[in-house]
Amino acid sequence: MSNTVLLAYDPMGALLAEAVRETVEAAGRTVETAVGSGDRDYPGLAWQTAERVADGGYHSAILICGTGLGMSITANKVRGVRAARCTDAFSVEKARRNSDANVLALGAEVTAPAMARTLVETWLHHSFDSARSVPKLAEIARLERAGAVA
Repeated sequence: MSNTVLLAYDPMGALLAEAVRETVEAAGRTVETAVGSGDRDYPGLAWQTAERVADGGYHSAILICGTGLGMSITANKVRGVRAARCTDAFSVEKARRNSDANVLALGAEVTAPAMARTLVETWLHHSFDSARSVPKLAEIARLERAGAVA
């Protein structure tokens, strides 16, 4: 699995993406970037990025749009992706440790660069370690396979 973090953002996320990139690189990770060109292309961008995580080639991705909501909703449509839109470090830690989140979604209009740095540092520092969450994650995967989730 790659040590590279995928970073995808639409035009609304361009400024915040720079703070995210710097934080990822400061942690010794490589960043691979995908940039959307218009307001309406975030669904395709989020989908393509999420697929690259779901296929196992990348450990995680960070998506940025205006609120983080559209990208997280889209990414969660891809089987095997567990995208979390987070606004505080506690939620990021829980998303990684308990929910095995593999995509972090941020909102450029609602997240200051300093907070984004904190969120990304937390994201990179934590990984899944909750044995009691395994049955819940297995049930989510079962629902995905059954077609209950597109």
